Amino acid sequence: MEPNAKLDGRANSGAFRGSLGLASCTRRGRIGDEDESIRNRIASRGCRTMNSLKGQLVIATPQLDTPIFSRSVILMLDHGEDGAMGVILNHPMNVVVTDLSGRIFDEEFVWDKALCLGGPVTGPLMVLHTIEAMADQQVIPGVYCTMEATKVQEIISRKSEPSLVIANYSGWGPDQLESEFETDSWLTLPAQIAHIFREEDDKELWKAVVSEVNTQKLSEFLGLRELPADPTMN
Repeated sequence: MEPNAKLDGRANSGAFRGSLGLASCTRRGRIGDEDESIRNRIASRGCRTMNSLKGQLVIATPQLDTPIFSRSVILMLDHGEDGAMGVILNHPMNVVVTDLSGRIFDEEFVWDKALCLGGPVTGPLMVLHTIEAMADQQVIPGVYCTMEATKVQEIISRKSEPSLVIANYSGWGPDQLESEFETDSWLTLPAQIAHIFREEDDKELWKAVVSEVNTQKLSEFLGLRELPADPTMN
């Protein structure tokens, strides 16, 4: 477990939007004292409003060296004028779901599934999964996010797969994420189910998605709709 990461107490049961607190959180979990200066800086540069990144992967560039975000791949759950919220997909913790038994929930259960550290901002336990009936919101088609405590406990008790059980999240105040794109801190890629629920080593996810972004850029540069997987098929 990361030394500065804290598990919340009981999982929150409020509505998804109401639980975000986006306007006051920053990328490192600080109170957003610099929100106004960020907005002024963006306005002075004439930065255009960014389209919503909900359902996109936000991928750290090599020059982003903040420890928790270095080589991180973040699934964006929400992005609008109030700020943005996402969860890191490739930071497994040295904590398994069994360790939560009797701490987060009253029910005893055993599941040796590693938790993911979603970011530096303390928040309710959440699950990404594929069960529409248990969803608080859809992130991309076929992938749902649940934060409501009773439903989270039900998903965990079922040991539902594919799924990710996530502690904490990554948050940005108004215009903060946009300003970080201006410093080339992030890349983007439309999220797919295979990115979120990977059978391969989580540590390889960053390399895989950066390779996809580079392939996409090359395709656009060459004016191709799709690069062939096999070069001999040209």
